Parts: sequence; structure tokens; C-alpha cells
Amino acid sequence: MENAQRPTMRSRKLGQRLRAIREDRGLTLQKAARLLNRTPSSLSKLETGKRGIRRPALEHMLDRYEIVDLDERQVLYDLARDSGKKGWWLRYESKLSSATLDYISVEAEATSMNSFQLHLIPGLLQAKEYARAVNACGVSQGESPDVEALTEIRMRRQQVLFKDDPPHLWAIVSEAALRQRFGGRDVMKVQLRRLMELSILSNVTLQVLPFSVGGHAGLNGSFTTLIANDLSVTLVENLTTGWYLEDPDEVRSYDVVFNHLRAVALSPSDSRVVIEQLLSES
Repeated sequence: MENAQRPTMRSRKLGQRLRAIREDRGLTLQKAARLLNRTPSSLSKLETGKRGIRRPALEHMLDRYEIVDLDERQVLYDLARDSGKKGWWLRYESKLSSATLDYISVEAEATSMNSFQLHLIPGLLQAKEYARAVNACGVSQGESPDVEALTEIRMRRQQVLFKDDPPHLWAIVSEAALRQRFGGRDVMKVQLRRLMELSILSNVTLQVLPFSVGGHAGLNGSFTTLIANDLSVTLVENLTTGWYLEDPDEVRSYDVVFNHLRAVALSPSDSRVVIEQLLSES
């Protein structure tokens, strides 16, 4: 029996490849469903990573799609096997939105990340004291957030930067985020020092977007694009949720914006100078 699941980077990749195979054969979702003796709904969930698939069912699918290349079949078997692995974040299901859980699962598998932040320090670069202050500002339908649990989750997420073969994080942060004193002067000192420490990591590139730039391509808001081999996902957040953009054309539009921002932001070395100046002023 196949089970519904939260999408992971592997399940999304498996679904993307299965969809590409179907489309290469000129099959609509409805025609493929009839060929596979499935419902269009179950096939759609599989192709979007929201449903897992067991080895026998996948073998049947690849047979019907006439996939004979053994290496290609093995790649798909491996993705199917690993797509349902449960991550540490699932123990916090009661504390996090579905969008946040999905985001963390994708983040854990990413090989590179491009993040632009207008108002906040990126989560992976936040000091614990800063993260606690930010989380304390959250309000959801009148309920007080579990600040300590949310802060613990954010600190746990940061371990991805220090694992073996870590992803590369390219972060562009507005000067406004560096000057907004979440938690007060002392907390921001800790945060700025944390940025100085992390910005020298080989897998972290940090640029500051200064006020002097004026108008820029990122005025519509913050976003993060996560990349894992041939799969890219862009997360755009609002007050109550976040949504994923997986269509290649939509993701490319954010890549264009990020490249514009990268071109006008300060260099990593000049960005460190700005952070040092802010530290001396605080």
C-alpha cells in the first residue's frame, strides 16, 4: 500500500523524474493513470512528492513506461526507497506549520541555497539570542508562540552548514536587517559577531545590500531558493504560511532577481567591513 507523506527533496525529485518520463511518452495524466491502473489523483500526488511508492509498484510503472535502462531504473528505486525517511523535524509537527516542515525537509537535502532577506537575518545565520527575540515577536491567531521550541528548531537546522559535504549558502541581507535591533543592543552585538564568524566559512557567502543602492530588484520581498542537483525549489513566505514555486520558469525568475541583487550588493569583504562598523557603533 502506498502512503501519503510530506514531500521531501528525494520524493520531489522522484516525482519530477516520473513526470518527465510520462511527458516524454506523450501521455496525459489521465492516459497514464489508465495505463497504470491508477487514479489520476494518486498519480498526481506521486509526481508532486506527496505520496510514496513501493518497489513492486514502481517496477510495474517503469515496465509500463518501457524503461529498460538498468542504471536509470536503479536511480529511481533508490529515490523511492529513501523518499520516505523521517527527519528529526517531524517530532515538532505540533509546533510547526506544514509549509515550515516541508521547507526544513528540503533544506536538509539541499546542495546549495540562495537566500535574500529584507528584514531579518537568514535563519541559518541567526545567533540563538537573536532567534529567540525574533520568535518572541510571532503572533498566530492570538496564540503565543512556543519561543523556546521554535528557537531550538532553528538552532538544530543550522547543523546543516556543518555536516560532511555541507551545502553552500549564499545570503544577501538588507542593511535594514542589520540595523533592526531585535532583542536590543546587546542581542544585536551577539548577532553581528555571529555573522562575522559564519561569513568566513568556505561554504557561506554573505553580502550586504546597503541603503545606498536605493531601488532594487528585491522590493517584492524575501525568498530562498534551495537547489539539489537537478531540482530547484523557491520558497516565498507571507504572514501565515509560505508557498513553493517548483515550475522551472518561476524559479528562474527568482534566479534573475537574485543575480541582480548579487550584482549590486557589497562584496563579501566590503560586507564584513560594514558589519564591523555596525559592531563598533553599537
